[in-house]
Amino acid sequence: MTTKRIFFTGGSGKAGKHVIPYLLGQGHQVMNVDLVALDHPRVDNLIADITDSGQMFNAMSSYAGLDELEPGTGVPKFDAVVHFAAVLSNRLL
Repeated sequence: MTTKRIFFTGGSGKAGKHVIPYLLGQGHQVMNVDLVALDHPRVDNLIADITDSGQMFNAMSSYAGLDELEPGTGVPKFDAVVHFAAVLSNRLL
């Protein structure tokens, strides 16, 4: 199996905090995009709001970590997007 670069939204939530360690255990590189960082030693975190298109564009076109800085190669593309983030409704508050 080849290593995949995974963009994961909502990884700090109830379900995501269990799925991300599984993906890391399978050898994948995971970037968690959430309003709160996931406290896991092998996950790359990016604090961003999924309801802001500018922040999402920036997140999806950025380096996940310093280990990706290879001269002349540019930003690698994500192989998968896993969307676990929730958007709270005003009606539920």
